[in-house]
Amino acid sequence: MSALREEALAEYRILDVRMPPTVDYQQDIEWICRSFGFLEPRDKRKTAARIFKLLLEAAKDGKGFTSNELAKKIGLTRGTIVHHLNLMIKRGLVIYHENQYKLRGRSLRSTIREVQRDINRVFENLDKVAVTIDETLGLLNR
Repeated sequence: MSALREEALAEYRILDVRMPPTVDYQQDIEWICRSFGFLEPRDKRKTAARIFKLLLEAAKDGKGFTSNELAKKIGLTRGTIVHHLNLMIKRGLVIYHENQYKLRGRSLRSTIREVQRDINRVFENLDKVAVTIDETLGLLNR
């Protein structure tokens, strides 16, 4: 019998990182990037945060960027930029629409709320399946 292999629709990674003690635009962006797992200590140039900041600022005008535009603005290769963008897409914060990368929602808050709804749906599905497994095995649920 062959095993069913299915590609993940999304990959949510949420890290409980200490919030910055004071309001600081740049630090807050970096904190959000770390919390979603796409700004790692080895990223000395903070590439993910720089990309995310540009996408946030473009969202004010309802715009986005191509990977080439981002590469030119940041001064890195298109391949490096696409690597970071793909992580942001997997985490649910960024979309690729009409040949541009954009923030998923109209604002950062609406984007985070959409990701939260996505995660809640995953847990609802996990709960449904857990109930059927428990019932099959006769496990008690208090």
